[in-house]
Amino acid sequence: MSIGHLAGALTVARTELRRSWRKVTDRLSQLLGLGFGLFVFAAGAAVVSYLLVTTSPDLSGFAVDSGVRSAVVFQWLFVVAIITQRVVTVNPRPDAPDHLLTTVRPATAVAGLVLAETGRILAYAGLPLLVVTSALAYTTGSVATLPLVALALALLFVSGVTVAHVLGLTIKLAVARIPVLARNRTVLGTLAVVVLFGGYTVVQASGGGVSGLGFVPVGWVADLAALALPVAVSPGHAAGGLATTGLLIAGGLPLATRIATAFWFGDSVTPEIETQEATVERVGTDPLASGLGLLGRLPLGSGQSGRIARRTVLLARRAPAKLSYLLLPFIIAGSVVLQAVVGALTVPTAVFAPGLALALPWIAGAAFTLNPLGDEGSVLPLTLTSPVAGQTYIRGLVRPGITIGGLCLPVVPALALATGFRPSDAVLVTVVAAAGIPAAAMLATGLGMVFPRTDTVQVSRGREAIPPTASAMVLYSVAVGVVVGLPIAAGLEPALVQTVASGLVGVLLAFPFAYVGGPLAGVADALGSLGGSIAGLDTAVVQWGGLVVPIAVGVLAGLLSARFAARYVERYTL
Repeated sequence: MSIGHLAGALTVARTELRRSWRKVTDRLSQLLGLGFGLFVFAAGAAVVSYLLVTTSPDLSGFAVDSGVRSAVVFQWLFVVAIITQRVVTVNPRPDAPDHLLTTVRPATAVAGLVLAETGRILAYAGLPLLVVTSALAYTTGSVATLPLVALALALLFVSGVTVAHVLGLTIKLAVARIPVLARNRTVLGTLAVVVLFGGYTVVQASGGGVSGLGFVPVGWVADLAALALPVAVSPGHAAGGLATTGLLIAGGLPLATRIATAFWFGDSVTPEIETQEATVERVGTDPLASGLGLLGRLPLGSGQSGRIARRTVLLARRAPAKLSYLLLPFIIAGSVVLQAVVGALTVPTAVFAPGLALALPWIAGAAFTLNPLGDEGSVLPLTLTSPVAGQTYIRGLVRPGITIGGLCLPVVPALALATGFRPSDAVLVTVVAAAGIPAAAMLATGLGMVFPRTDTVQVSRGREAIPPTASAMVLYSVAVGVVVGLPIAAGLEPALVQTVASGLVGVLLAFPFAYVGGPLAGVADALGSLGGSIAGLDTAVVQWGGLVVPIAVGVLAGLLSARFAARYVERYTL
């Protein structure tokens, strides 16, 4: 790599990082997320460093064996997977490619993207790793540990990012050239993410398969990092790790450049596929039914509210990116299912049915009614000026979630019985879910009106969506937890709910008032007495009260929320 080529790559990387920083600081939620991530890494590094310095452990009996090398390989594969996903969805090309690619060679741009992704990794892990390495060097008295660990980490990260760019750009090129992949890219991408993170969770939880990766030369950089430490290492493995990661970088960059050149400058079938997807073949006299295809068979009712319901489903079908915030629960569910398949569960199967009973109402509201105004997009003025009444509009919005949730409801008792629940308990979780689905859908309408989002958010480069606001998501999730989660817990485990409620009121809520003291001490005493009263209640009272009261309050609150949303949309002005 020439000096000019390296300087150009550094300039591209610096520009990419600067723009990433601007995007993070433009939104408070992203800035808080970054701060929380840095705090977690820094706190962990501080604890480890403190223990190293204060205890000065004897490392003479430690050896860099196959288990250590396997762990390094496993984390390297995790880096490859994460960066591959980012290349496919977020950074398949540099910012302003039309301008940049006319001033620098593709090889320079690819090298800059690799350096930028490495810089993003170091932004999180760089300082904590430096602190721990410094503490290790201080404890052992080996100054050479610092440069050796830095070299090993640089080789590990850069090689992983390089391989990820080869894989990610290959996927993007395949989607751009193969019509079948382009048509099914959303479904295939979702399945890939679920399998990827689910498999990672399975392997991490079970430990099986990880210890067998020690033969992969990438993990041998662990020997390179530990060469100056008083531990047993293999110089041959260290040299092999150095050579392997170096070859991955030296060979991966030219390969990634060739693939990127074909992807950036070649023709793509994606625009043609998107045009075909947006074109509806008229079937009969109902264009909505034609656009929905098989989804048009959903029993969404008739009249104006039925047409609004079908239109809501059609908008979601044509813009699946706006439902991307629903991906996380499915990733978690996929991880749990995969763990169940391999028999490496860390969570008992008894949570499957209650978890599904809680998830169905949450999805019923979040999918269609948590951001009604934002989901209208550019046609919001037409919706507001239409002669449709507010109640009819809201009724049409909640129908898809209620209908789809109701169609999925029979899975709850089947799963409950399959996982060892008594028939009475299976009926209990089913009834709670059945009541929670319409309650959650109606609750979401009011929260979505109070906390709307009408501006787009970039899901991935070139793709934008209008998801609900963080405030609406948090409040809605808490509400569903109280309305659905609490009755399920009270019905199945009333003693546990009683203990938790007693401690929450009598200890956690009372502590701040007791700590301040003075006139607030009476509040602490009252809360403590209330906590004691909760602990003294009969278990049957807790069970039936915790089962009936939240559901009744949730249904009533849902009706009031839907009524408020109907009036709000009638009076809403741009």
